[in-house]
Amino acid sequence: MARLDQVRQRIELTDDELETLRLLHNGERVDDDRVAALRHDGIVDGRNTITPLVLDLVAVVSEPLIECAVESSGPQGPAHALLVVREETVWYTDPWPQDVLDDPVTYYRDELPQLLWILARLIGLRRHEVPRAAAPFTVPLRAIDAVVQTMSLAEESWEPARTVATAELERFFGEVPDPDRTMLMATLSHLEAAIRVTMVWGPDPATDARGVALWNCGDGGYWVRTQPAEPLADTDITPTTSATFQPVGGGEVWRALADLLPSSAELRALVERLSVA
Repeated sequence: MARLDQVRQRIELTDDELETLRLLHNGERVDDDRVAALRHDGIVDGRNTITPLVLDLVAVVSEPLIECAVESSGPQGPAHALLVVREETVWYTDPWPQDVLDDPVTYYRDELPQLLWILARLIGLRRHEVPRAAAPFTVPLRAIDAVVQTMSLAEESWEPARTVATAELERFFGEVPDPDRTMLMATLSHLEAAIRVTMVWGPDPATDARGVALWNCGDGGYWVRTQPAEPLADTDITPTTSATFQPVGGGEVWRALADLLPSSAELRALVERLSVA
């Protein structure tokens, strides 16, 4: 059942319900039973007119100026939040790690000045400082991905997988110099979440997208992967690709989120390219 909260400006919809609303908004053919269900839930009226707040969501999701994906993996499992921006309006999701694909999704409406605060909440940003002993380290990217994926399988396997990953360091990272391996072991022992944020505002990944990948290590601080830089494509990863992690404080993570946003010059350049095309 679709739900609408006008006071707090939030809407709960399944993917099928959102697609039905999109089709209805575009004047395309829509299943009568689905429209009847939305009418029953107060999402559309008797003339099949979409409620203004819901219509705003449909319009922003259909033609956003900026799209952002926030992917995280932690002890309770993975979560994938989405955020879209159009003019001064922001719509975003804030899912639980245990949510499944077919569950209804709650969309929250906010305003553009709140964008960074929303991103900070979605990644769980806190005021962690860089430990004195922290230093950058470089390790094989594929091995890092294998460790994090193993740790993210399920709630009950997070801690055991962490222990196994540490025990298997020789197999995964046998060729890594001792200083880097020591720092990696210390970092993994504090790892609370692996996070990736990707901001997109146009069709060309080379000029119209930026991203950041980081680890939240709690008292061990934040660690940003500086190389290879996000956003990454599958073709960017080879068996020899190395990953360099830089320790940063909470304030630096905030600045990294701010740096993801496109400048006015980048948006004007996009408009010019699209107008020529």
